[in-house]
Amino acid sequence: MQLTPVTALGLVVALAGFTLLDRARRAHGESAAGIDRSTDLRDHTTDLRDHTTDLRDHAWKWSIPAILLVVVAIEGNSLASVGWRIDAPGRLLRQVGVGVVVLSGLNLLTAPLWARVGDGGESLAAGISSFASLSHSERLFVAFTAGATEETAFHGYALERLLALTGSVPFAGGVAFLAFTLGHVGDTWDRHAVLRIAQPALVTTLLYLWFRSLPALIAIHALNDAVGLLLADRFERRARDDIEVGVDGDSAAIEWLRGE
Repeated sequence: MQLTPVTALGLVVALAGFTLLDRARRAHGESAAGIDRSTDLRDHTTDLRDHTTDLRDHAWKWSIPAILLVVVAIEGNSLASVGWRIDAPGRLLRQVGVGVVVLSGLNLLTAPLWARVGDGGESLAAGISSFASLSHSERLFVAFTAGATEETAFHGYALERLLALTGSVPFAGGVAFLAFTLGHVGDTWDRHAVLRIAQPALVTTLLYLWFRSLPALIAIHALNDAVGLLLADRFERRARDDIEVGVDGDSAAIEWLRGE
């Protein structure tokens, strides 16, 4: 496969599209609202909740796979070229089951180790708890949106095209993994949280290279996110209780992240 201008555009959209879209929407929103960052006194928690509870910020993510589908059509390629492969329903279910078990199992096994890195999980807990004001159906929408849009961009298009262009599995997988991880840096997840997100990002990249099935990875990613988001109330409630009783150090929510 040769790199064409269309494919190059597709790679830019897949690898950096979410970040560019988020920055563009924020710049437009602040300009329209007349917000001056230098005089904006709202605390970070309020900004965080405003961002994560606005479903428009999540719905807009669907524009990235929509653009990529147009790119694939212009390239003259099929959906199979971006990982849309289902050998058999039974095999798909087995792949999803294996992926969910691997992701969940590694999260439990490594939780005590991650609790001693960076801020011990406080940022990740804060990011998850910021979704508590959403209804369960809204959280499921956010989870499915993340799984479908991110897997299509980083693995379905970017990894597949880089693999076709270079023939190097380590290079294609490494670039997709880095873009996936760094693409989560923002208002919801700070660098401490992103450091922990790097683990499932790496696991899903390896799972994709194993299964080479975009539908399977979308389901695995969405289910993994859904579990965390449906537990957002637990993180918010425990964080609130810790503040009320003046608990310092390890909060109950952080202990839960550690598996304690």
